[in-house]
Amino acid sequence: MQTHDIAALGKPVSAIGMGTMIFHPDTKDRDFGLLDSFVDNGGTYVDTAEVYGAVEEYGYSEMVIGDWLSSRPGMRDRIVLASKGLIPGYCAPLHPGGAKLDPESIHRAIDGSLERLKTDHLDIWMLHRDDPELEVGPLVDALDEEVASGRVKAVGASNWSTGRIREAIDYARANGKAEFMSSSPNFSLAMANEPFWPDTVFVDAVDKEWYSERNFLLIAWSSLGRGFFAKADPDDKRDPDLVRVFYSSANFARKARAEEYAAAKGLAMFEVALGYVISQNFPVVALNGAESIEQVESSARAGSLRLSQEDCDWLDLTSDERPF
Repeated sequence: MQTHDIAALGKPVSAIGMGTMIFHPDTKDRDFGLLDSFVDNGGTYVDTAEVYGAVEEYGYSEMVIGDWLSSRPGMRDRIVLASKGLIPGYCAPLHPGGAKLDPESIHRAIDGSLERLKTDHLDIWMLHRDDPELEVGPLVDALDEEVASGRVKAVGASNWSTGRIREAIDYARANGKAEFMSSSPNFSLAMANEPFWPDTVFVDAVDKEWYSERNFLLIAWSSLGRGFFAKADPDDKRDPDLVRVFYSSANFARKARAEEYAAAKGLAMFEVALGYVISQNFPVVALNGAESIEQVESSARAGSLRLSQEDCDWLDLTSDERPF
């Protein structure tokens, strides 16, 4: 498994991350097995959020991970534990009336995540959404307080535009505050036509240049196109969201090239698609919400792939020069 060295964390960050949206206390045995297999196969980055769980908005995913950590002495030091919070209007069971994006809510959200995860600190905590109408200063100030207290080692943003991230970093630098060091948008070999959910962000070619110029850590959600590589068929339009976001002639051409590359290299197509995501010229963690040990093992194999720039350019249709 490839890893990244992120100075603020002091431990290796695996190129494949364990997505935990499906976790629930009723499936704890399965979920513990997935986490154990992930770590056994070289994974370190465990990704959760207060909204995650097989029933959303109750913090169930964090609860399961907290129980897993409690039952595995020494495991906390081996993993990079990342959580997210504050989708405005969501998680009413945790935030009466729905979450708000303000300094007080940041502190309260981190309180809740630490309690459910049964830990005294998070390696990364990210704001789960943005409100571009808000000034970034008060949010950055609140996050800086959490870093200074030691409850959070590093901070970032999920589904923030690169422009807003830059604004937050500029404010932090001008005022001696902790800077955003990670961003979590949608990024996949299958390029989105539009956001999957309202107020979410996907990476385009201009964004890739931004991440590359800054060598900025990208945590890619839906790194396999929310099932595009598993089930997309031009004649099958039963999943309207998959059709809306990922169906395009270009994406079907990318899928065909991934199949061709996989056949030539003795790989699974899914491994090639994940390999593309983590083979950028900036650090990427590809999140994969595995549902079985076999899927964990397959994604771990992908974590050892390093595709060339020529491979990536051919797979994403930047070039028609077949590199193999």
